[in-house]
Amino acid sequence: MKKITFFFATLSMLYLVSCSSNDAEVLPNNENAESKLQSYTLKRNTDGTYYIDFNVAENTEINTYKNPDNSNEVVISESNGQTANKQSTNFVLENDFLKVNILESNNGKKTRIAVEDENSSTFANKGITEFLNNYSVTKNTDGTFTLDFEVNNNVQTEFIYNKVEGVYEVHLKNGDAKTKNFSRVLEINDNDALKIDFVNYKNLGRSEETYTVDKPKVVILSLSDEG
Repeated sequence: MKKITFFFATLSMLYLVSCSSNDAEVLPNNENAESKLQSYTLKRNTDGTYYIDFNVAENTEINTYKNPDNSNEVVISESNGQTANKQSTNFVLENDFLKVNILESNNGKKTRIAVEDENSSTFANKGITEFLNNYSVTKNTDGTFTLDFEVNNNVQTEFIYNKVEGVYEVHLKNGDAKTKNFSRVLEINDNDALKIDFVNYKNLGRSEETYTVDKPKVVILSLSDEG
C-alpha cells in the first residue's frame, strides 16, 4: 500500500487556536500551583455537536467564552463557593471545525483542542461516518489518553502508529468482523501533541489502495504558559 500522507502531518489545515488577547489577565505565572483540572473527556453527540466532560478539584468554576475567530475559551479557576466535581460544556462546530482553548488560571497551563468534523445527517441512522458510529477521547490523570470508539456492523479495524508523522491511525473498512467496541490508551508525542486520524477505505473492489481520510480528525496540544 502506498505511503499515506495524512491531515495531521501539518497543523496548518486546522488553524489551531491562537493565544487570546486576555491570556495575561487570567493566567498568573505560577507553574507550581496544583492543577484544578484533573481529567476531561471530549465526545461527539449523535446530532453532530460536541461536549467536554470536565473532572475538576473542589471549589472550581468553569467559564466559557466565544472568541471573534469562533474558537472557544474555557477558563478554569478557583471558586468562592461549592461547585460540582464533574461539569460539562457543549460546543457547536463552526464551518466543520471545533477549536477549544482550555486555560487554567492558577498555574498558566493551556490545552488546545482542534477537531475537524462534519455536522451532517448523511449517516444519521448509522453513526458519524459509514464505518464509525461514535468516539470519545479522555485525558487521564497520569497524562495518557484513552480513545474509545464503536464501529458499525461488519467493519474491520486496524490500529497503526505512524512514527514519521506522529499520528495514531485507525484504519476502517468493510469486512467480516464481530468486534464493534474498542479502547486504546495513547500517549502524546515528543511535540506534546496527540494526533488521531480515522482512515476509511472505500471501493476496494477497484483498488486496494483506494482510501479517504474522513472526519473526524483530532489534535490535542499541551502547552506551557509561554505557548
